[in-house]
Amino acid sequence: MGRQTNQPHDIRQKELFRHSDAFFSLIKDCVKAEWVDSLDPGSLRRIENSYILQDFRKKEADIVYEATIDNGLRKVIFYLLLELQGRVDYRMPYRLLLYITEILRHFYNNADPKARDRKGFKFPAVVPIVFYSGGRKWTVPARLREMFDGHRRFGGSLIDFSYALVDVKGYNDDSVQGFHSRLLKIMMMVEKTKDVDGLYEVIRRYEGDVEQLDDEELRILGAAFDILREMYGDSDGGAGGIGDALKIKTAEGVTGMFTDMIENEKKRHRRLIKQAKEQGIEQGLEQGLEQGREQGREQGIEQGIEQGIEQGLEQGIERGKIETARALLGMGDSVERVALATNLPIEKIEEIKKASAVSQSPAN
Repeated sequence: MGRQTNQPHDIRQKELFRHSDAFFSLIKDCVKAEWVDSLDPGSLRRIENSYILQDFRKKEADIVYEATIDNGLRKVIFYLLLELQGRVDYRMPYRLLLYITEILRHFYNNADPKARDRKGFKFPAVVPIVFYSGGRKWTVPARLREMFDGHRRFGGSLIDFSYALVDVKGYNDDSVQGFHSRLLKIMMMVEKTKDVDGLYEVIRRYEGDVEQLDDEELRILGAAFDILREMYGDSDGGAGGIGDALKIKTAEGVTGMFTDMIENEKKRHRRLIKQAKEQGIEQGLEQGLEQGREQGREQGIEQGIEQGIEQGLEQGIERGKIETARALLGMGDSVERVALATNLPIEKIEEIKKASAVSQSPAN
């Protein structure tokens, strides 16, 4: 039932929740239910099965744990679905129904045949949890019954359950302070970042927590840092020192390193932006001047040459802004930040980004 997962989101978050302390913190700190307080953290055991069905094999990664509550009297299976798409999927309750059914089927088929025929045979409780890190608002119904037409008329006749939603957008620096897991605390904030600078800022703010992570936690955070850095377009290795530092045993040399390293990286980023602007403006001015001279020659008068050069300079400056925007987008900056840096409308930046994507596609 296992599946291969290659998506950066899958790898990053699946690694996070394979860490039992981070998973326990997710249940304890993010799932609001009465029974959570009776959960025995020492009983948590990860199940090395993936219950993703063929229809949804490429949609997400899943994590499954089993544990006991009420001093070991009752067994619970936690099914965690890592929902990482930007688009909200309104089929979620139905998908969870299929996964839960598969878990129960697997449990039944592996139970003692004599025990499962007895009156007192019980299935474990299966608690579905959705960890959502997409950018859009989650508007999917929380209950399965809401997917049935006329569900209010049929009441208890319909199969039903609700799932726990953990939406990264709903957490901030204040709300994660009480988390049991420092790793989960940091990663929740890392998941909210949108660019490289935001990523550096999280590491800087939580430097004290980072310094107290153990080797395995540092490895998970360091891997996540590297994946996100590349996703944000900073794949030239300039920030690799921070990623490497995250993977070093803190007590052996990480303490105090982050502030200087992050400041150095910010300086590098600012220098690249300055170079991109200068190069873009220079190219634009050269093109504009040449166009202005041509226009003046066609008019054949001195005034025409001056007017043409003036117009060409204006057009050159505009082209310079466009070249700068193209360079900044190529470095992974967001549309909003590029618009601020170039003083171009967001709509124009979107056009440049779309045109650049088309020109870089394999078909071209």
